[in-house]
This record gives sequence, C-alpha cells and structure tokens, in this order.
Amino acid sequence: MTTPSQPVTAMTPSRAHVAPRRLTFVLLGVVTAALGACRSESGEAKHQEPAQKAAAAPVPAQEPPTELHGVGGIEGEQAAYDQSRQPAKFIAALGLSQGQHVADVGAGLGYFTPRLSEAVGPTGQVVATDINDEALALLRKRMSERKNVVVRKVSPDDPGLEPDKYDLILLSEVDHFFSDRVDYLNRLRPALTPTGRIAVTHLRAMRPPLVAAAQAAGYAITSEYNELPEHYLLFLQPAASR
Repeated sequence: MTTPSQPVTAMTPSRAHVAPRRLTFVLLGVVTAALGACRSESGEAKHQEPAQKAAAAPVPAQEPPTELHGVGGIEGEQAAYDQSRQPAKFIAALGLSQGQHVADVGAGLGYFTPRLSEAVGPTGQVVATDINDEALALLRKRMSERKNVVVRKVSPDDPGLEPDKYDLILLSEVDHFFSDRVDYLNRLRPALTPTGRIAVTHLRAMRPPLVAAAQAAGYAITSEYNELPEHYLLFLQPAASR
C-alpha cells in the first residue's frame, strides 16, 4: 500500500541564510563583550601598576653619620668650646721653645696639635698619640702638611713614647680614661728628659683624682695656671728631679 508522498517544501535561498546571519551577530556580540571586558581589566591593571611598583620599591633608610665621642674637637668648629679652652692662652702658658719635643697624649682629633706644632717650630717635634683608629685617620689627614708632627697609635695602657726624649708631655682631658692613673703616670716617667714636665689640663672638678694619683706616683706639682675659664692646668715633675 502506497502512502501518498508528503509534499516537500524547498527552502528558498533567502531563508537559508537567515540562521547563519543571526548566529554571526550573536558570535560578534560575544566577542565584542569579551574584548571589552579584557580592555577594562587591562585598564584597571595599568592604573594599579604604579601603586604596586611604589609598594615594591621602598625608599632605603639612610644610616646616621658616625659621631666620635671622647676625642675632643677641632679649633674653629665650635665657638663655645674655643671660648672654654682658650687655645692661644693655653699654648702660651705651656712655655714651649723652638726645637723642643712634645708628646700630645690622647690627642684625639688634635685640638691643640697644630698650635703645639707651631710652638716648637720646624726643628722641634710633636708626637700625637691615641687609641682610636678613626680619630687618628682624621688627624693624619689634617697634619699631613706638618712635617714636624708624627701621629701614632698606641695601646690603652702604654704611652708608646721613646725614653728620655720629651721636654713636655701633655695630657689634655684624657686622664679619666686611664684604667689606673698612678700606673700610667709611672709609665710616662722614662720618656721625660731630665728637665721634662707633664702638663695636665681638665675640667676643675677632675683635679682632685689627678693630684692624688700624681702624688702616689712620686710627682710634685711645680706650677699651676689658673687663668682658664673652666679648666685647670698644672705641671708635674718627678719629685726626685727637683
């Protein structure tokens, strides 16, 4: 039995292209939206990038400059200190002569060293000692043009001075650093010439312990200068040499 054939309706060319076009528009819309989203995310990332870079690169902290302590000063740098120390008056009170040999013990930055150099002249000599490497390096640089100045590193308990050579040994604001004042003064004695002197200067409150140590070490106070604003200045010689 035959079934009547169903009529076949042929798709016209115009209808055949309708579905692909709609699909094309949908795909284009999806691609456009995706590109827009990517551009938006990219723009946000660009705006955030400087903040991320700034956070990733912090400014390094600067170390504070090293400050030296217990090494004195340099004449001309602090007017108040110069007023207290009175360098010109002080050097005159030492009574130095051309050609003499002087030890500036515990010189530090060398507050008095240049004036000592001038006082003994080219035929004299100043040996400036200290235990601080940084202070000594600065002092060597300052004294590099002075042919009559020797800068020398020593140990804390040894003056490091040649025997029977020095007409004057200066202890300027340094004796409180000695672990044993009496022992150190005894160690200085061989370095003095027969008429050599030790000049000690410090704040007046520091005078009593120095005087007691000098007497215990066998020194006598031969003279004293009292014209400085805040410091004492006294001269010692071994008692046996008077």
